[in-house]
Amino acid sequence: MSREKSIFEQMGGTYTEIDGVLYPNIHIDEEQTETMQDVFAGKYGDLWKKYLKENQPERYYDLVRTGQLKQKAAEVNEEANEMLERIMQQYLQKHKPENPDSTMEMWQLREQAKAMAEEVVLQDVVYCYH
Repeated sequence: MSREKSIFEQMGGTYTEIDGVLYPNIHIDEEQTETMQDVFAGKYGDLWKKYLKENQPERYYDLVRTGQLKQKAAEVNEEANEMLERIMQQYLQKHKPENPDSTMEMWQLREQAKAMAEEVVLQDVVYCYH
């Protein structure tokens, strides 16, 4: 008695039978994983992917397997950029330049705001579970 092929088998998938139960042979191709990793997702999205791969490999490979890594990294990048901009604006409102006409003073103030905001963004958005 022959059985019908499943959709998985029709797509080229195979099964392994153990104690009368068929288990699908699922394998994540390392080349495909590297390709997924190479998709640019913005500065913070890429930092998040690197952090996730190094510190939470199960979660990383689960997102790769389900095809959600790119979308999730883009969400992290967007959230991080919004938070960075908001914190920088708050910092610049509190710390007014002594001489607003000085380009160098304004540049230094913006760099301080960005450094401080980026530290918060990295801890609160990039290096955490999403």
